[in-house]
Amino acid sequence: MWEHVERAEVAATPERVWAIVSDFEGHPRLAGSREVLAVRMAGPLAPGTTFEGDNLAGEVGSFVSRNRIEVVDPPCELAWMSYPPLDDDETEEHQIEVRWWFRLAPAGAGTAVEHGFLVREPRAGADRLAAFLERTGRLDTVRAGMRQTLANLARLAEAQPG
Repeated sequence: MWEHVERAEVAATPERVWAIVSDFEGHPRLAGSREVLAVRMAGPLAPGTTFEGDNLAGEVGSFVSRNRIEVVDPPCELAWMSYPPLDDDETEEHQIEVRWWFRLAPAGAGTAVEHGFLVREPRAGADRLAAFLERTGRLDTVRAGMRQTLANLARLAEAQPG
């Protein structure tokens, strides 16, 4: 299991921050990794709704992730599960699950934001996944992208009038 959390203060209300993080189709402009190219929602912003994400990651190449929203608690928490595609030689036991979240809380005149991810080890192939993450430095890339996501979020939220 791999987990990481980044935190930042944004000089905007939780409602304004929520409007940005909960706009999944706008995530390409939010994502600091610049790996999210497009998002297609299959329903409303609600637990159980699924969406696809077109991604381009240097170490991985292009792929479409399947995703399912888990938590929608405006303007406090948004969480979703992401499932990268399996390789041709993999079975469902090899499925990687990545839980992503944003947690928001009032902080003075602004908002404290927590952005995190948790990679759950697959039932099979955990050693292969660990070797890949180590060899490519993928976790460092994701962490840097998360820090930039929070910077992008602050820029977007603080630029909005009102």
